[in-house]
Amino acid sequence: MDPGGGPHVSTGVRKLLGERIGLLRLVLLSSPRIRTALAFLALLTALLPAMTAVAVGIAVSRVDDVVARSDAGVAVPALVAIGVLLLVDHVAQSLLTPVRQLAASQINGAIRRRVRRAVSVQASVDHLDDQVVRDAAALPIDNAFLFSIGAGAEGQLWLVARFVGCGLAAVVVAVASPVGGAVLLTAMVWQRALLRRHYAKAVASAAVDTVADGRAAAYWAEVAAAAPAAKEVRVFGLARWSVERYRHHAIVPVQALERIVRRTMTLHGKVFALNLAGALVAFGLVAHAGASGSIDPGLLAAGLGGVVGVARGLGVMGWEAYSIEAAVPLLDAVRALERFGDDEDAGMTVRRRRPARPLLEGPPSIRFEGVAFRYPQTTTDVLSDLNLEVHPGDSLAIVGENGVGKTTVLRLLGGFHVPTSGRILVNGEDLRDLDPVWWRRHLALVFQSFSRLELSALDNVALADIGRHDGLARAQAAAAAAETLELVEALPDGWDTPLSRARTGGVELSGGQWQRIALARALYATSSGASVLALDEPTASLDVAAESAVFDKLMEAATERTTIVVSHRFSTVRRADRIVVIADGGVVEDGAHGELLAAGGTYARLYRLQADRFGDGVEDDRVDDHEVEEGVAAG
Repeated sequence: MDPGGGPHVSTGVRKLLGERIGLLRLVLLSSPRIRTALAFLALLTALLPAMTAVAVGIAVSRVDDVVARSDAGVAVPALVAIGVLLLVDHVAQSLLTPVRQLAASQINGAIRRRVRRAVSVQASVDHLDDQVVRDAAALPIDNAFLFSIGAGAEGQLWLVARFVGCGLAAVVVAVASPVGGAVLLTAMVWQRALLRRHYAKAVASAAVDTVADGRAAAYWAEVAAAAPAAKEVRVFGLARWSVERYRHHAIVPVQALERIVRRTMTLHGKVFALNLAGALVAFGLVAHAGASGSIDPGLLAAGLGGVVGVARGLGVMGWEAYSIEAAVPLLDAVRALERFGDDEDAGMTVRRRRPARPLLEGPPSIRFEGVAFRYPQTTTDVLSDLNLEVHPGDSLAIVGENGVGKTTVLRLLGGFHVPTSGRILVNGEDLRDLDPVWWRRHLALVFQSFSRLELSALDNVALADIGRHDGLARAQAAAAAAETLELVEALPDGWDTPLSRARTGGVELSGGQWQRIALARALYATSSGASVLALDEPTASLDVAAESAVFDKLMEAATERTTIVVSHRFSTVRRADRIVVIADGGVVEDGAHGELLAAGGTYARLYRLQADRFGDGVEDDRVDDHEVEEGVAAG
């Protein structure tokens, strides 16, 4: 015998009990009324088989008294009890399905909220690029196999109820025939072991291993049928191809279900044979005891009724087993997702933060010291040794060729990622030590890929502080600064107009109009306390003439605040107090527009390329010799 076998078995049993208790606890996620009804019905399910068998036995035992006394009233209480039990059973069965479905639905809703919270409340966003997390977040809480975590939770309660019910009925049988009762108990345990051993792996595979294909199928369904890709799908003739991609991935879960069904047919044959054999043996033993006179007719009836109760309970026990085995790996994945944010090795966490504090009185000083950063699941550093100081109230422009890490600088500043090495200081404090919610209240940060929310124009602009009493006035001021006030006020319902055709009465904006809304959103945030305005390609969707006017108004609205702008348009960045060029993982040039032109480095080369492209038609984008001379003199 393996000396380690005992502890190994013990560990396995503890793990199994932990899983089952964890599922039972999920029942508490349903509403008080539903879980009370569910518990009451489970209790009835556990008691009714044994109680009915006992009532029948008592009624039969009263037959001799009825004959001897010629008084049928002797048996009336037992007969009434049987009638009441049958009625209660009928009512319970009619309530069973809707209550179980409601409980499962509420539990699934609570689990979905936990999943959404787990992926959205982290200070960092590194986990959103992690394939494991993305698959876990896409887990089919309600999946194509008609199983779910909710069904597994209430199914676990029902399995306990059926085990208790079958066990009590088997005890009644054991009173009439101890061997018959033991046979039924053995069949009950054996049946459950068969279901778990031969079904668990298949269900776990179906529920979890196919989630990536399910996510891919959802993506291709969106490509094939939704508006964002509709034009490209038609222009390039991708309709059949995208539908085929959808079918290729969507069929994987279906095929997995087909394999499970085939395996289940054989398994059910074995379970049916086991249940039938146990019931026949127990029935024969009880009947033999009655025929031999070892037990009276009442006990005989009770024993036979107990056999029927156990057989009935075992016959429907399989579906709970299936739901449970499907729910366990899903719940494990949800818990792993919730723990992911606490894993320091995942690079997601920041150090313990100090308590939140009042808003800063003015723009802070910001310093990047030896900052290096590498995105998750990549092997190359985007930044390797970034040293950059942003003085309070300055306007700073960041330029460089594609892929050098300009946007990454803003993402690090927002605390969405943690530097691989080095540190970011805000007023001398490490950003990792600051409360991210507090820090982000000081940031008005808009990325090039900003959100286009299906909300009203007012809510889209006022995201920084929705619902404040003076929100409309602030939104109007921000929209005016972003030169979009006339656009909003001309909408069908003005500020209350939804910015999406998918909403009733909604409208769809152009790319440039949306960019102005995003800029107004940032300016609204500055009016609500943000002292750092950070913009990623803020005028990329605007024409050159509109760009100049909007940027001038942005700088005017951002007076007495720190402004950081990432842009490829040099007609925009030239207006900044300082311009830094990023290349090879760090800052390679730093100075004013004229100084950098005079230096003749990367900035001057990129600037002249863009100026030559625009030609004489855009004076602001041409190299100004006077500025070069000023830069040389300043140097």
